[in-house]
Amino acid sequence: MIGQRLCLPAIVVLSVCPLSTGVGQTHVDGTTMAWHRTTVSSPVEEIVAEVMVEEGEEVKKGDLLAQLASRKEELEVERLDQLIAKAQFVYDATKALYEEKIESKETLLEKKSDLDQALNAREVALADVNDRKILAPVSGVVVYRLKDPGEAIERVGPLFEIIDVQRLKLLFFLPVKRLTSLKEGENYEVSFPEFPKAGSLQAKLIFIDPEVDPRSGLFRARFELNNEEAKIRPGVRAKLTLPEES
Repeated sequence: MIGQRLCLPAIVVLSVCPLSTGVGQTHVDGTTMAWHRTTVSSPVEEIVAEVMVEEGEEVKKGDLLAQLASRKEELEVERLDQLIAKAQFVYDATKALYEEKIESKETLLEKKSDLDQALNAREVALADVNDRKILAPVSGVVVYRLKDPGEAIERVGPLFEIIDVQRLKLLFFLPVKRLTSLKEGENYEVSFPEFPKAGSLQAKLIFIDPEVDPRSGLFRARFELNNEEAKIRPGVRAKLTLPEES
């Protein structure tokens, strides 16, 4: 997981044995990851009323993924709408009497407070309704759908998992001697053995770990790849082409 010091045994084997593939070039193996992997959870404990998406379906940020049972909450909003209409009428009438110096200011403030409380209660009730609309927090592909209509979901229970594959993270572990030759923001050539038709692509170096692993002498380097056209799958091997060290 990014942000934690990784144990390197499996990937180190690939990284410390680069394969020379041509004059003046070295290839280093690494891994590919989805740009984002997001678990969509329910903010409330409720029954799933309807599911709008299937696994493999592309969604946009804000799309409705599932609807939880919400009739009780919707009725509460309707009740408060009626209460607000009544409170607004009473407040307007009291204000008119106050302006004619028939009602006191204290009475006017009391009616205004009643109206404000009803409005605030409606905001809370409306939030309860919206909590039962499960929206996509990011754009991507639904890879897991974990509940069906009629099933119960607990609070913060997972409903979907979405990955963003329009961009990929490429992770490599490189020897410390490469620190001086790599520059963040520059593009480097990468290829994918499992997707030979994609050919050579350009990936931007976006992060160089400031810490070197003392056991292996390797540091982490993370690249960003635009994957809209290449359609490389997360999890496959990546090969980074670097000039040979003199």
